[in-house]
Amino acid sequence: MNANSFGFFDRSIFDLQSISYKSYQENGTKYIKSRKVLDDKLQQQLNSCAGEIFLTGISKETRAEQIVEIASLLGELYLLRFKVDHSGKSRGFAYLQYMDPNFMPIALRQLPLLFRQYKCAMIRVKQSRNSCKLLLKGICDMSPEIVFNMLEQSIRFEKLVGREICRGYFEYQIIFSCNSEAVFARRDLLRNITKFGRNVAVLWMK
Repeated sequence: MNANSFGFFDRSIFDLQSISYKSYQENGTKYIKSRKVLDDKLQQQLNSCAGEIFLTGISKETRAEQIVEIASLLGELYLLRFKVDHSGKSRGFAYLQYMDPNFMPIALRQLPLLFRQYKCAMIRVKQSRNSCKLLLKGICDMSPEIVFNMLEQSIRFEKLVGREICRGYFEYQIIFSCNSEAVFARRDLLRNITKFGRNVAVLWMK
């Protein structure tokens, strides 16, 4: 394999119909995802962003398939979430998961070396801080039942945990099956946040 250019990747295996991966785009994210059927425990781990790696410094000319080609040299990939602009070019960052969440420490050490080898030294690698939990706080004089019903009509979530901070004031931890669901839910909540009250805020939780 020629380490001096991306020429090897001009006809990526991911450009073809793959029995191992599927590629699709939703809004500003291009996904390249394994087709492998996983056991429930591992699937739940990966959905909760376990072992996720954050890539930044990606040039506009770099394609998602090129990132996958390089990263897969280290181990089996589960998912790449590659952020793109309206023209389909890279926005400079992406999220990467290997099939084994415990592989992340090795990948954090080896990926920078591999990117340098393939003339992508500008790509920086670090552990992702993505979360699948949101905190809805500042709700006053609204019963938990009403809040639950309003949320259920607006977004999809796995679990809601409420806590009374002081008399009449509540905050709610909203738990999602994965980070991408939390991202879309946060966007939808912010559009209609005033229906929960004037001083309500939506925050990310670790």
